[in-house]
Amino acid sequence: MTSWLIPRLLLPGFTWPDDTRPIANEQIPPTPRPTNPQLRRFWGFLHKHMRRFSRSYCGWVGIPYDNQIAQLPFGLILKWSDGTRIEEVLSMQVARKAGFPVPRVICYGEHSDTPHAPISILMTRIPGRELGQAYETLSIEDRKSILQELKSYLEVMRGWSNPWGKNRICSLLGTAIRSVRVPNHLVGPFESEEELNEYLIQPSWSGGFESDSAYRQAHDVAGGIKKIPHRILFTHGDLKPHNILIIGGRITGFLDWESAGWYPEYWDFTTALRFTREDFWWYNFVIDLGGGAYLAELECERALTALTSSSYYW
Repeated sequence: MTSWLIPRLLLPGFTWPDDTRPIANEQIPPTPRPTNPQLRRFWGFLHKHMRRFSRSYCGWVGIPYDNQIAQLPFGLILKWSDGTRIEEVLSMQVARKAGFPVPRVICYGEHSDTPHAPISILMTRIPGRELGQAYETLSIEDRKSILQELKSYLEVMRGWSNPWGKNRICSLLGTAIRSVRVPNHLVGPFESEEELNEYLIQPSWSGGFESDSAYRQAHDVAGGIKKIPHRILFTHGDLKPHNILIIGGRITGFLDWESAGWYPEYWDFTTALRFTREDFWWYNFVIDLGGGAYLAELECERALTALTSSSYYW
């Protein structure tokens, strides 16, 4: 190791080279076996101290401290946020095996004393800027390149076969799905799309509407989703500009797999668009990504959001 490399290792911008770009798998890679619970508790103990160290480290290098995404030297970060689960870890590992630009998981810890955040993940830092920060400065060619690359990742994962049956809506492990789209963020699993639809519309509330007729109209629009059959496909679940890192016209990071699992085929697109204005660049980006095929579902989604937003736990 040369002497000039030592300071770089300690800086928050350091990332390890990861030039291997395997072709994304057409078949879903095998799900790794979860780490032994005793080993997870051991890593959890160490991760607590790493997070404490991160506060001092951030002060030393002059960057803001974030206790949920704790910055560390040697090209590492520690994610320990609300709702982080083993399902997220394994989804990251599967996506990485498939060739997606996902951080390498070093280890993950278990924390029985914080049930709202039961798992912490030590992973490699990914280079690049958030797509939302860089998009307006990109050339037309770079924008097209990023769109096509992300579309190819989605097409690959949407082609995977569901090992839990073609109708089951669940996480990678067959357990509950986690999404900001649903009340309390954690629901299921469901044996059919019909079960999911009934669950989603059940907490409808008329209090946010000017009249009973406006409420009934929104209820009818939201109920229209029941008339459109959908395939259940593997889904990232949280398509946001800040979850996509880029350098130039290349995607360097596809982040935050905590919501990944098996969902109705429209889910990624309508979740990404339900609060997005049509004059914002992200709207057209997602439409071109594949969301244009689900405009009817988006209308249902927005009506459902108006009916049930008071039941969400933010």
